[in-house]
Amino acid sequence: SDKKRCGHRDSPVKDKNKVIKFSWFEKHFREICSLLYEKTVTNEGLFLPWRDFRWDPIGRHYGTLVSQTRMIYNFAEAYKKNHEKKYLDEVKKGCRFLLDRFKDPKNGGYFYSCDVKGNIIDSRKDSYGHAFVIFGLSHAAKAAKNSEFKEEALKTWGFMKKVLRDEYGGLYTKLSCDFEVLEKRRSQNPIMHLFEALLALSELEGMDHILGEAVDVADFILDRLVRHKDHHLPEYYDKDWNELPEEQGGNLDVGHAFEWAYLLSYAVERGLPESYLWHAEKLLANGLAMGFDPKEGGIFSPASPDGNSVQKIKGWWEQCEAVRTMIHFAFVRNKDSLWDPLKKTIDFIQSSMIDHENKGWYTFLAEGMDHINQEKLTPGKVYYHTIGMCLEVFRHYGEENII
Repeated sequence: SDKKRCGHRDSPVKDKNKVIKFSWFEKHFREICSLLYEKTVTNEGLFLPWRDFRWDPIGRHYGTLVSQTRMIYNFAEAYKKNHEKKYLDEVKKGCRFLLDRFKDPKNGGYFYSCDVKGNIIDSRKDSYGHAFVIFGLSHAAKAAKNSEFKEEALKTWGFMKKVLRDEYGGLYTKLSCDFEVLEKRRSQNPIMHLFEALLALSELEGMDHILGEAVDVADFILDRLVRHKDHHLPEYYDKDWNELPEEQGGNLDVGHAFEWAYLLSYAVERGLPESYLWHAEKLLANGLAMGFDPKEGGIFSPASPDGNSVQKIKGWWEQCEAVRTMIHFAFVRNKDSLWDPLKKTIDFIQSSMIDHENKGWYTFLAEGMDHINQEKLTPGKVYYHTIGMCLEVFRHYGEENII
């Protein structure tokens, strides 16, 4: 059964309802989805990710490959959760715009950004964006029951293997539209999202074989990039996948430590190697040790390459990933020690990260920095992390526990 597979307990965790108020997450999910529908939808099918701190238009009329595909995911999940047809309509329109306008008919793959009329603004081929094409189309295929979207996701994975993979098995960061390497620096981040995307693709009918390819992607990270001495995962590398020192921008992204912990543990649920759980627990422990604020709650990030110092900045998406991961491990892996940091982080989010006057999230909080005028929507902030956090609550929380 699903409950057995997810590791649910036979009896409720003590005081669980004081930690996770299902009603808050349910209300917040609906509110964010409604705001995204109201503020990003266009007649053409492009989602415009530009709103100021009051959700007023900024005056920019283009979107990116990442914002378009993340919004497709958001609306696919909104439809699956609440069955409102308007969200399904936007999934279909958004996918149509993606395939008709972002796709490069000459060289293959997808351009990085375009305006509402389909005019290409940035023609580069970005590995991070292509991973989200697979991710967004996979979720759209499930929500819309559309085989074309599934096939396009599979074709995109084929393109990435052929063009965007480097000689080591990692990913180039950015290429020109005709595949000239534009950025020598490498990052683990596109690979993480590719792993996430392949897990989503593998859940579609007839796509079970993709799990084996997801293993190859994860093993590149775990075998080559994760440090064996301390199990930290550096963020940036040179073209030969040697870790960059701090003076060249090297760091440890605490949010990504949580994100990888979640994805690896979820992958074990999907049938991937049990050894991934050991790695997931190490990454989770490192994330908590480096970033958790035991006094106020919440997660600081990023950290120095040695993990001994962390910038006192609490970003919005890092909070979402930390909460999603701690919820997952508390329920699925029976980690009772997480209920306290989870409660403190949720309390911090609800008291300090949410703009109660204008709605939505502040982008970051840091001493001496003004968070009041931070934009509510940007191409990198379309609430995909928030949706994922809420969905993990919904996945584990039975109706009998709703308060």
